[in-house]
This record gives sequence, C-alpha cells and structure tokens, in this order.
Amino acid sequence: MRKPLLILALAGEVLFGGTLSAQDTQSPWKIETLRADGEIRYDLQSGEMRANNGVRIRYKQGTPDETELTSEQATLHQASGQIVASGNAVLRRDGTIWKASRLEYNFRTKKIGSAQFRTGTLAVYLKGETMTGNQTNGVYRATNTILTTDDVDDPAFFIKAKEVEVIPGEHAIFRQATVYLGRTPVFYLPYYKRSFKRHPWNIHTEPGYKSEWGGYLLNAVRWPSTDGLSGELNLDYRSARGFAMGPRIEYDMGRWGEGQLNLYRAWDDDPLTDSRNIAIDRERDLAQWAHRLRTGTLSTTAVVEYESDEYFRRDFFEESYRNNIQPNTYLEIAKHWDNYHLDLLAQPRVNNFYESVERLPEIRLSGTRHQLGDSPFYYDTESSLGYLRRRYNFNSSDNDYGLMRFDTLHQVYLPKTYGGWLNYTPRIGGRFTRYGDTEGPGSTKTASERFVLSTGVELSTKFSKVMPELKSQLLGIDGARHIIQPSINYAFIPRPNRIPNELDQLDYEITSPRLLPIHLPEYNAIDNIDSQNVVRFSLRNRLQTKRNNQIVDAVDWGLYTDWRADPNSNQTTFADVFSDAYLRPRDWLTVNSGLRYDIDNSLWRTVSHGASIAPRNHQWNINAGHYYYLAHPSVSTADRTDVYYSGLGYRINEDWSFSTRQYYDAKAGEMAQHDYILHKDMRSWTFFIDLTFRKGTGRRDNEMGISFNYSLKPFPRKPSID
Repeated sequence: MRKPLLILALAGEVLFGGTLSAQDTQSPWKIETLRADGEIRYDLQSGEMRANNGVRIRYKQGTPDETELTSEQATLHQASGQIVASGNAVLRRDGTIWKASRLEYNFRTKKIGSAQFRTGTLAVYLKGETMTGNQTNGVYRATNTILTTDDVDDPAFFIKAKEVEVIPGEHAIFRQATVYLGRTPVFYLPYYKRSFKRHPWNIHTEPGYKSEWGGYLLNAVRWPSTDGLSGELNLDYRSARGFAMGPRIEYDMGRWGEGQLNLYRAWDDDPLTDSRNIAIDRERDLAQWAHRLRTGTLSTTAVVEYESDEYFRRDFFEESYRNNIQPNTYLEIAKHWDNYHLDLLAQPRVNNFYESVERLPEIRLSGTRHQLGDSPFYYDTESSLGYLRRRYNFNSSDNDYGLMRFDTLHQVYLPKTYGGWLNYTPRIGGRFTRYGDTEGPGSTKTASERFVLSTGVELSTKFSKVMPELKSQLLGIDGARHIIQPSINYAFIPRPNRIPNELDQLDYEITSPRLLPIHLPEYNAIDNIDSQNVVRFSLRNRLQTKRNNQIVDAVDWGLYTDWRADPNSNQTTFADVFSDAYLRPRDWLTVNSGLRYDIDNSLWRTVSHGASIAPRNHQWNINAGHYYYLAHPSVSTADRTDVYYSGLGYRINEDWSFSTRQYYDAKAGEMAQHDYILHKDMRSWTFFIDLTFRKGTGRRDNEMGISFNYSLKPFPRKPSID
C-alpha cells in the first residue's frame, strides 16, 4: 500500500518506500513506487533521486505541461529536470506515448537526448533504435525505425527506414524505406511521407458471389484525407450485372457546416422491370447529399435523395433500403429558443415512384408547455402555414392536388396536486384551420374553415413500497421496491364544423401497431381530427432491486387501453388492450414481451416475445424471439406477419469468432433468411467470411451469397452482405 511520506530535513541520503512529494506545495513533482518492494533514495545535498523496482514520476500534473514517466529504474535531478530511465520506460505527454528500453529526457526543456524507443497512437506505431529531439519544437529524428499498424513485436505489415523525422500528431518522413509483408520486402521507397492527420492512399477489395449478382469484386480506392475532406472512389464489377462506379465524399467546412456526397452509377445488364412492368433503363443512378450547419441556436439541414428507379437501392444497397424504405428530400431551417421553436421546411418530391406530401414550403412555430409568468397556468401552441401538395406514386390511379393551409392550436393547462399524491391536470384548447381552394385534378373542394374545441383532464399518481423481506432467486431479487403508477387521461372533442371526409387529407392518420395519442398536439393527423369522447387507462408496475450497487428494474410491466363513450363510425367501444413487459432476472438475461389484443374481434393483433443471454465473460451470446402482427382492419390471418428469429455469437478463442442469425417465416412455412459469419483476428487486420441465404423477393429467385472481406483495424469496415 502506498503511503504519503513527510520529507525530513536531514543531511545525506534518505530511503523512502511509497510516495514522495516535496514540502513546497508549489512543487511540480510527484514520485511514487509501483510495487511493494519498490524504493526511492533521495540525496538531500545534490537533489538527485534514484528509484528501483518500479517508479512513476508525474510532472506539473493538471497543467498543459503535464508529463508522466514510468520505468523500472530511474535517476532524476529535480533542479535540471534531467532523467535517465531504463527498463520498460514509458513517457506520456500531449497524447503521445513513447516506449523505450532506455530513455534520456528533460522534463523542463522537453528534450529527448537518446532512446531506444517505441511510440504509438490509435492508428499507427513507430519503433526503432535511437532517437533525439525536442518536444518544444516537436521534431524528433531516429534511425533504423519501422512504422506499422500492428502493436506487436513481430508485425505482419510495416515500413522500415534507415532515417526518420517525426513530428508527433503531424507526420513522419522516411528515407531509404522498404515496405514489408511479414518478413518479405515487397517495395522500396527512397522517400515517403506519412501523415498522422489523414488516411493514406489505400485500396479495399471485396470478392464474393451472390445469386442475383453472380461473381463480384467490389473495390474502394480511398484517397488521402485532410481535416476537411475525405472519401473514396467505388469501382465495382458484378459478372451478372456489369460495371458500376461512383465517389463517396465527406467534408467539413468549419463554420459553414459539414456533409457528405454519394454518387453511384450502374451499367446494369439485367435490370428487369419496375412495378408497372415497364423495362428499367440499363443506366441506373443514385445521388445522395446531406449537409448540416449549426450556428448557435440556428440550424440548417439539406438532404437530397435521388434514385433513377424504385428498385435501385434494393438491388445494390439493400441495407440502406431496409433502414429507410422511402427517404425524403428536404431543406429545413430551424431556430430554437427556451420555450419556442421556429421551423421552415421545404420538402419536394424527387422520385415519382414514391407517394408523398410536398411542403413548398411550410413554416411552423411550436411552443412547448411552459408557465405563463407567475400564474398557475401553463400553455403550449403549434401554428403552421404552407402550400401542401399530395403526390401519388406513378402506379396510382388517383390524381395529385394541392392547397394553401393555415393551422393554429392553443392550449392552456392548470396542473394541481392534491394530498401530496394525486396529480390533476385539466386542459382546454382551440384549433382553427383555414383551407384554400384546391388546385389540381385530384380534388375540387373550395376554400373552407374548420374550428375544433379540445378539452380533457389527466389524473396520475405513484405508489411505492419498500420490501426488504422480498427475495426471489428466480428473478434475482434480494430486497425490492414495488412502484405502481396508474393514470387516467380523458379527452373530449365536440363534433367539429367540418369532419374529415369533408376535407382534403394532407396530414392523415396512418395505421400503427401502437395506440395513437388521444390529445393534441401529440395527435398530429391535422386533417383527420373528428369528435372524440374517450378515456385512456394505463397502469405501470415496476419492481426494483439493487445489484452491484446500482438500482435496476427487475420487472417493468405496463398495461393500457381506451374506452370510447361515443365511438365514431370507424371505431369500437373499446380499443385494443396493450401489454408491454420487460424482465431482467439476471444481469446477463433479459426477457421482453409485447401483446395487443383486439377485444371486439377476439383475436391477437400483436404477439412479440424475445430473450437474450450475454454472460459477463463475453465468451458467447444468444437471442431468440417471435414477432406476430395483424394490422387493422383485417381479421384474416392470411394477412399476418409471423416471424421467428434467433442469433448466436461465440468467441472460439482470442483470434477466432463465429456468429449466425436465422429468420423463419411461419406464414410461408420456410426460412426467410439465415446468415453465418466467421471472423479471424490477424493482429493489424481482421478477416471475415459472410455466408447468406435468403428467400426470393418476388423480383428474383432465392438468393445465396458469400463474401470474403478484410479490414485494417485503424480503418475498419464491416461485412457488406446483409
């Protein structure tokens, strides 16, 4: 155990074990032993300190000049700052780590006299025989040095040079350099400059096979990056589809924002037809651009998403398609204040195979709920003005239409607490919407106005009980706290002067697997607002316990549904009953459940269960589950989604790992997809084989794919087959 020591004013040499600090509180030094048998000898006359069996020296801790050195042995002269360290000497300063078997360094002048050294960042490592230099001007010179991305004594890939000039964090200049793969020299470089701020030229190649592509070779040529610009050029060949290419660029313009540009063209030999059974052009294009600028509380976002046809991303970038089936093109300028938010949105439709609502433009002012001065009342608001145009996809028989719309909502709340336990919040609000004359062949409605009165009240409370005697080995509980949170939310909207079928539907209601909000402005289908007389009941139960000095929810279970006192023609008296449950009986085990039961039709709408196991040693993990969903208003199980899934990850040893995942389509009675990935850690590289099987999408037959991929650890990539 290290102990602070008081330095006695004795002549001669004093032996210490532990921590040594000067009496002067302004002293820049802190010296301590690293092991129980470590010792520090201090000569009070010469001011020289000698340490053995492990020592750590900190200089000017907590300042910009902070430096730390550790070694087995060290001799330090505090007055001059000169130190000679040997035995696994490690010098840390300014984010750079120098490792040496022997090191001469001056803490005050920051000069390295000589060293047999090794230094590294997260991306590259340098090691060599001798080095001299000065940390003040940041220039170091070394001999017989190698640069590698592999932090081991015997790297698989490195550059060896007779002379090297290094500026940490900036660059290294190599003279008379040779490139090695393993111990084999493969290239000679009389002069080579390697930047530590940007990626060097490199080429990534991924060979593989997919049923719909044939054999393929995907190539990415990454050019040297700067602080403000990086990117790569994709040069791809698919034997069944042909050539494709395009750049991907990322840029940072400082105060003018940052963004990325992705362009890709495929000369497709087998494009097939679109959903109208019309042949797709051989030349197929993708253009994506995103730019973001933030200045204080003002932000600007611009996004362009262009696809030459509806199947382009599905054919060539399926992961992107799955993440966002219908991306939008838009320009948004937003200004934020403490309680208000002003937003200008311009959203044109770029791809005519998508249905969308254009906003050309729309300006919106939103006010979050906030107190009105010193009064007990709270207020929120939302107002918008814009020209909106509904555009149907090219497959639809409906015609487009558009109009100018102004909408404003204002609500007042009076929150109260009774008895210290019952929260009671009545609300009242009004909404006015002005619709202009409709333009376009899709509608002939004339200008109109709509008035909506919205009222309601929300009651909620929270009960808790500490139960130290509650113990359950099954749930991993050793003492618990039970929390019950019931709530009732009542919403009443009298019949508006215009009901939804009398209005053009621009912001309309979309079928959702979840229960939609019942009060404004959370319910945002502006043009679908109708009369409402509904009570939402919800009950949340939580069972908390303490594990590893942290409070965790061992059980979290919520129930909720709606009772409609006066249902509309498309509603039933009771909404579906929902149940959401989360259980964590162990730190390594989680179980979740989501249920939705249709009372009126006596059937399950949603059945979702899942479990995952992840032991602390990270040796393996496994998950499995089931997802069933039948959307309203269908009552036929033929329309359901019914999928079972599972996944497994296993670390075989430090170098090898394996993972797999499966999806079984119970409706079709067949495997929808199963993937297998074998991963090999090769120190500075990682290599993986990705094998995928997937059932046909309707456009093409069942698919099999295999890719052979690698990734340099400083510049990682993931498997491309999804």
